[in-house]
Amino acid sequence: MNTLKLVDSPEQPGHLPEEGRRPPKILAVGGGKGGVGKSFIAANMGIALAKTGKRVVLVDLDLGGSNLHTCLGLGHINTTMSDFFTAPRYPINDLIVDTNIPHLSLISGASNTLDIANLQHFQKTKIIRNLPKIETDYVILDLGAGTAYNTLDFFLAADCGMVTVTPEPASIENSYRFIKSVFMRKLRSNQISSELREVIHQIMMQHHAGGRRLKTLADFFEETEKADPLTAAWIRSELENIRIQLVVNQVLDSGDIEIGHSFKVACKTYFGIGIDYAGYLHHDPTVLQTLRNKKPFLLENPKSRLSISLERIAHTMSERVVK
Repeated sequence: MNTLKLVDSPEQPGHLPEEGRRPPKILAVGGGKGGVGKSFIAANMGIALAKTGKRVVLVDLDLGGSNLHTCLGLGHINTTMSDFFTAPRYPINDLIVDTNIPHLSLISGASNTLDIANLQHFQKTKIIRNLPKIETDYVILDLGAGTAYNTLDFFLAADCGMVTVTPEPASIENSYRFIKSVFMRKLRSNQISSELREVIHQIMMQHHAGGRRLKTLADFFEETEKADPLTAAWIRSELENIRIQLVVNQVLDSGDIEIGHSFKVACKTYFGIGIDYAGYLHHDPTVLQTLRNKKPFLLENPKSRLSISLERIAHTMSERVVK
């Protein structure tokens, strides 16, 4: 069997959007369950990076429930992602609005139209293709919850992706399912050649026909390595390049902190691919009050334990982005 390589995709980030200009580093904040603090973390990570003098654009891609602007203390946004589809050549940089926080801007996903939550393929592709064209140092994507294909593809379009989990069984289970879906979506994406997808299909079908079910992604790697070690190495390398960072939010005690380490070990066991534990964020009862007051938490409580942790994780994420 010949070793098959990945094909280059126009949706894959990392290409210079314009000759001579370096593209931004793209970070995605996702998770398998709603209510785990994705928007809060994305907003305050953006503030933390902006405080260091880096230019940051937050992009709200939770198009079915956009609320990133409220985490920044902003009211109604007139220019939003829905405007991006009103004209064939609408520049993505024209969507950027000021947040009144130095070096921090926003592309809002809020919309009065009902259909923007259900993007068509060409609309999703247009967004992904234009993300590297945003004129800034960092782009932070705030994604919707769950494993919809659009959400997974936005996550895969980033240079580094954060998965947010809280210390509750449903959140842990859904985060595991989200990471599994990310890997499987990558294996089926158009960034992998049709020949390689056929190899993957054949291996799975052979075991299904023989009554042997591949229970984990690690099992798949083991069988692929038997059939063709070089092809298996290509696949493993591509999945490892996704660079998933785990963050445990709303931590109350040391047991909650340990969840991150246990989750990391479980991912290595069942996926055969390692993820990083970027850190944890303590529960802070003042978060709700700042959201009600429409005040950015990091600016209102700069010396709190949660703010210090947010800044540390923002620094960790930015350092782990590879361009």
